[in-house]
Order: sequence, then C-alpha cells, then structure tokens
Amino acid sequence: MAKTSILSMSAAAVLLLGSNMQPAMAFHARFVSAQGWRGGFVAGRTVNRVPGSTTVHRGIQTDSGRGVETTRQTTYGDGSRSNTVTRTFNNGETATRTGTLIHNPDGSVSRDVTHTGVDGNTQSGWGTIYKTDDSISRSRGITTSTGKSVTESGSIAYGDGSVTANRSITTGSGASASGSVTYTRGN
Repeated sequence: MAKTSILSMSAAAVLLLGSNMQPAMAFHARFVSAQGWRGGFVAGRTVNRVPGSTTVHRGIQTDSGRGVETTRQTTYGDGSRSNTVTRTFNNGETATRTGTLIHNPDGSVSRDVTHTGVDGNTQSGWGTIYKTDDSISRSRGITTSTGKSVTESGSIAYGDGSVTANRSITTGSGASASGSVTYTRGN
C-alpha cells in the first residue's frame, strides 16, 4: 500500500514538472447544503491562490431553480492589481465588472473600472489621485454606453495657516461648474 502511494505521488510530481504547470500554492473549498420545509439550496466556494493570482468561484442553486455563479480573478504584481468578476445567472444572463489599480512611477495612483450589466449597457470610470507634501489632487470621470459622461477634477492645497479646495465638473453635454474655497486656521 505504501509503495503504491509513493509511486502515485512520484508520478503526479513528474507530471507537474514535465508539463511545466504550477501547483496551487493554496487551495480550499467549502460546500453547504440545506433543506427546510420551504425548500433548500446548495452553495459552494473554491479559492485557488498561486503567486501573482487568486481565483475564487462561488455558486448557489435553490430548489426552485434560481441560482448564480460568480467567478473573481485577481492578478497582482509590479505595482498593479487587476480584478475581473463575472456573474452568470441560471437564465444565461451575464454581468461583468473589471478593474485595474496602478501605482504609477510619479507617485500617483490610477484606477479604471468597467461594468457591463445583464442588459448589455456599460459604465466605465477612471480616476487618478496624486499626493505631495502640501497638496492632494484628483481627477476622475464616468462614461456610459448611452452616451452620458461627466469628468471632475479637484485639489486641496495646504498653506501656512490655510487650506484651499478647488473643484470643477464638466458633463458630456458641455455643462460645467467650478468652485474654490479657502479655509483659514485660527491661532
């Protein structure tokens, strides 16, 4: 018996090395089933982590035929992180969300997000924030598949005894608004 398990483990190791596949650094799964007088459900989750990536699968299915499966794929490294989430419902409809966060060489942080709903409409957003010793600035925007958009930029500057906040907003139709406020600190 021990000889058989050693041989099978050796064969598995040779296959992994020979096919150049990385084994999971961490994998766990959990499944739950419940049944009551009004019905029941089955749910499960698996998590697989390898260097630079994590994949999570979740699902739930009810006795009444409703259910959803969610897959989240996250990759990270070199100052960035990307995340994709896909939800698939029992009726075949799918919704997705993707996002990327990047730490830029100039010290700023940028973010891009896109969401596509089950009806096919999309919303995309972006943003960048930058911080120095005496100020913080931010710009961001949103666009939709129906042609609507808005962009916003703002900054906060710290001076001797005061703080100044600036903000401007512009819509895709050309409307805009801006403002500036300075707050002084008491002695």
